[in-house]
Amino acid sequence: MTTPLMLLHPLGVDHRFWEPVVRALPDVLGEPVVPDLPGHGSAPLPARDATVEDFADAVEELLAGHGPVHLVGVSLGGIVAQVLAARRPDLVRRLVVADAVAVYPEAMRAMWRDRAETVRRDGLAAAVEPMEALWFSEAFRRDAAETVARVRRMVLAGDPEGYARTCEALAVADTTDRVGSIVAPTLVTCGADDAPPFRLAAEWFAATLPEATLGWLPGRHATAYEHPRSFAEAVAAFLR
Repeated sequence: MTTPLMLLHPLGVDHRFWEPVVRALPDVLGEPVVPDLPGHGSAPLPARDATVEDFADAVEELLAGHGPVHLVGVSLGGIVAQVLAARRPDLVRRLVVADAVAVYPEAMRAMWRDRAETVRRDGLAAAVEPMEALWFSEAFRRDAAETVARVRRMVLAGDPEGYARTCEALAVADTTDRVGSIVAPTLVTCGADDAPPFRLAAEWFAATLPEATLGWLPGRHATAYEHPRSFAEAVAAFLR
C-alpha cells in the first residue's frame, strides 16, 4: 500500500497553495492529503498564545485517520513538519523541509511581531506586498501576474487574526534542539534566490539532520508555487 503524502502550506495561504504542485506530481504517489493549518482556510483559529507545537498537534490529530505519511512542508509548514517528525517518528516515513528555518534570526522575529500588530491594525492588505517580494522573483511577478494575483486573493480572503496569531507563533518558534532527533530520511530544499536566512538554514539542516539530502531549486521563497514542476520532480525522486 502506498504511503500517503501530506503537504503543509506556508503562512497566509491555505491548501490551494499546493494545487500547481499536485497537478505536477506523478499519479503513482496517489492523491495527497492537503490540510489547512490553524488560522488558515477552513481551519479554526489557533489560541492567542499558540506555538508551532500547537500547529503540529492539529496535524497529528488529522493523521489519526491516515496513519504514517510522507510529510512535506514549506516555510511555516516546514517548521510544523519538523516538530511532528521529531516527536512522532512513527507517523513520518520521509520528510521534506522546504524554504524553512529552525529558528528565525532576531531581526525576523521582531519583524513577525511587528507584522502581527500591523495586520491587526491595517488588515491583510498590509501583508501582501512584503509577502510577494519575498516569495516570488521579479520576473515571475511581471510575467505571471495573474498567477501572483491568485495568491494575493488567497491571502486577502484569510482571517487577519489567524494570520497575526501565526506570526506570533513564528516569532517564538525554535526547533534547533529537536532537529537532531529526526530519524526520517529528509530532503531539504530551498530556492537558490531565497532570502539569506533560509539559504543558511538549508545548509544547517543538511549538516545537522542525521539523514539529509540538500537540493537547490530555482526561484525565491515560494519556489514550490513559482516552479511547481521542479518541486514536484524533486519530491517524487526523493520518495522513490
